[in-house]
Amino acid sequence: MGLKQALKSLDAFPRAEDHLLQKTQSGALVSIVGLVIMASLFLHELTYYLTTYTVHQMSVDLKRGENLPIHINITFPSLPCDVLSVDAIDMSGKHEVDLDTNIWKV
Repeated sequence: MGLKQALKSLDAFPRAEDHLLQKTQSGALVSIVGLVIMASLFLHELTYYLTTYTVHQMSVDLKRGENLPIHINITFPSLPCDVLSVDAIDMSGKHEVDLDTNIWKV
């Protein structure tokens, strides 16, 4: 019986005292105001979550002269590797002929 009584006395949510359970008009008012505030905050966050914002932004690229990594995997089964070369032209008109940096011909 000692263990059973000890387990019954361990209550995570004990009953509130009777004077705390009395219903009053001011308690009802506080509950209603709290529910209205919670509902309005919930609806505000829900509309914020569901709203889409489109941002148009244009800026100048200050990284001129940097190389753009381009990954190409092409197979030419009947063409010798010596004949192949890579040329590139960017939007500004810069023309690179016979690129050979990090190109593997197998």
